[in-house]
Amino acid sequence: MSFIMKLHRHFQRTVILLATFCMVSIIISAYYLYSGYKQENEPSELMSEVDCGDFQHPPYRLTEVKTMKLSDALKTDPTVLVFVESQYSSLGQDIIMILESSRFQYHIEIAPGKGDLPALTEKTKGKYILIIYENILKYINMDSWNRSLLDKYCMEYGVGVIGFHKTSEKSPQSFQLKGFPFSIYGNLAVKDCCINPHSPLLHVTKSSKLEKGSLPGTDWTVFQINHSAYQPVIFAKVKTPENLSPPVSKGAFYATVIYDLGLHDGIQRVFFGNNLNFWLHKLIFIDAVSFLSGKRLTLSLDRYILVDIDDIFVGKEGTRMNTNDVKVGFLSQSFMIRSSLSGFTNCLGFSGAKGFPRMWDFHFIGMS
Repeated sequence: MSFIMKLHRHFQRTVILLATFCMVSIIISAYYLYSGYKQENEPSELMSEVDCGDFQHPPYRLTEVKTMKLSDALKTDPTVLVFVESQYSSLGQDIIMILESSRFQYHIEIAPGKGDLPALTEKTKGKYILIIYENILKYINMDSWNRSLLDKYCMEYGVGVIGFHKTSEKSPQSFQLKGFPFSIYGNLAVKDCCINPHSPLLHVTKSSKLEKGSLPGTDWTVFQINHSAYQPVIFAKVKTPENLSPPVSKGAFYATVIYDLGLHDGIQRVFFGNNLNFWLHKLIFIDAVSFLSGKRLTLSLDRYILVDIDDIFVGKEGTRMNTNDVKVGFLSQSFMIRSSLSGFTNCLGFSGAKGFPRMWDFHFIGMS
């Protein structure tokens, strides 16, 4: 009997210990679950302020876009006029490199201080479809005679202007571009890039959520827009705001690229607040060229894949491709591969490998 009593008490203690252990486990699990939930749902410093999709209120919302008419574009040659600071300027070389790699025709001119402009028309046709200024101040500060000639040409032929602004001073500064209703802050470090999803410029560039992190360089120019005729394209925060007048807000977004809709004078413009070292600026630059040229100077969104398998012709005997293999490749192209990959093509090209002067180089070219 005493043995049964002892066994019963031992069983009770075991049940109590198990229940206690379960309760403690539940409490600990609930604590960590709550802590994790709290951390996940606490808005971070960056995301609590704004997201890319939140720019829907004026002046960020696109109310009207005066797009370039195709008839205007056809009145000009598909050539870009590029005004550079010098033949060896870094930004000028970057602009030319992008135009060349995109296979866009261009003509280079040294930006005149107060000199004459090059001939803009030939007979009744415009010579240039787009004007690019490496230094937008050379455009802003042109003498009134040449500026009126250039503006008249842009309005008559539907030609847009792209310009880049980089301050020459070493210390942060703020000022306003002559003739434009927005403020500029120069020589600043910026961070947390964001693309305006409402911008009509986007073609190759795709809008995305906030990209955290510092942007390269400490010589950025940002634009503070207070007019509905100007739309931000790329936003960023000022990383280390200085004592500027008017002051710069640490948590606010400022535009590093802006689009002038042309509502004021009929000329559409895109202003960049830095050079092309930042990769997103390169994409927006390509899209700006496409948009302002009425899509005449644009890159296709098609992508091609090339798989080079020429080694099968110069390998060991018994492993090289023969005539029957080539025929099977073309049959598979027509009846199998193209059913799932549109535009897939097998191509034959001559292989000049030493010792195999009459061999053919077999390539797969696929289009997505």
